[in-house]
Amino acid sequence: MSCRAPEQTGPGADGGILIPNPPAHGSGTGSTALVGDWQLVTLIPVGGDFQTSTTVWHFAGDGTCRQATTTELASEGIPRTTTRDCTWTPALNAVTVTFDGSLPATFSVSFAAFSADRLVLDGNEYTRVG
Repeated sequence: MSCRAPEQTGPGADGGILIPNPPAHGSGTGSTALVGDWQLVTLIPVGGDFQTSTTVWHFAGDGTCRQATTTELASEGIPRTTTRDCTWTPALNAVTVTFDGSLPATFSVSFAAFSADRLVLDGNEYTRVG
């Protein structure tokens, strides 16, 4: 994770997120900026052990999404994955996510250093993996 504070992006004309100079691989501007797969890996000390937590968000162009979190203790080597299906709606520098059976939650959104491959979602920096 970067030690620098992420730089905020601006709003798109459609009320979504604006990425300056979007790359050619299809990230685009507005609501399509989030479309794709985003990964965050964290290492957490647990007593004398370490736990790896990998969170992957998938935002689809049709407004559906999925959050998959895999945790693994180094001493066990057994990955445990939790998957949650959801829907998403873009807003000005935010995204509202509704998990199946839950109330909507709104997360802040920006792109670190104006990079279309560095999503800052609710203060956590994710890397585009797909």
